[in-house]
Amino acid sequence: MTQTLTQAELIKFDSPASRVNISWRDRAYELSYWTETGMEKENLLQKVMDLLLPSKYFIAMDQGWSDWDLEIYQGIWSKVQLKVCTENHGGNKRVLRMRCALRMSQFATMAMVGYCLFTILAIVLGMPEIATVTIAVGILNAAFILYQNFQLGRILYQVLEIVARRVKLLPIQTTSNKSVRESAILQS
Repeated sequence: MTQTLTQAELIKFDSPASRVNISWRDRAYELSYWTETGMEKENLLQKVMDLLLPSKYFIAMDQGWSDWDLEIYQGIWSKVQLKVCTENHGGNKRVLRMRCALRMSQFATMAMVGYCLFTILAIVLGMPEIATVTIAVGILNAAFILYQNFQLGRILYQVLEIVARRVKLLPIQTTSNKSVRESAILQS
């Protein structure tokens, strides 16, 4: 049986090669890579899209007015907003910083608001059984959305690691806490 990037439960995730900086408050994680090949963010974003499009992910590109570069959807419940920043360090030396923010889709947000409104309406109309059922269904749906967001975040992390290996980007902080960037700078 072949696995695809849309079947997260079938993917054998590699152990993390680079240290992930997680911001629980922002529901986001960040990765940083060093390159001396002059890689620009547009090239990196194109490689991410090339890897995700065959797996039928819906990808929206920023038109210049958003806080993200790519918005990647998996199903109707979850999305990731990917932002890439390039720091130039002279010549072809670059640091590429990626921020992946996990978000609920607009449909998921509307569903959660609908559960809340329906629960309030049931309480106001004196139907506590209906309110209880609505709360239970809303909690189950919220748990499923959280699970979907977590899976999409894991998949996108793997995609970014695959792309980084293919284009020979060096993680700035590895899981062993050894700074690859410092050793790359010292060697040149």
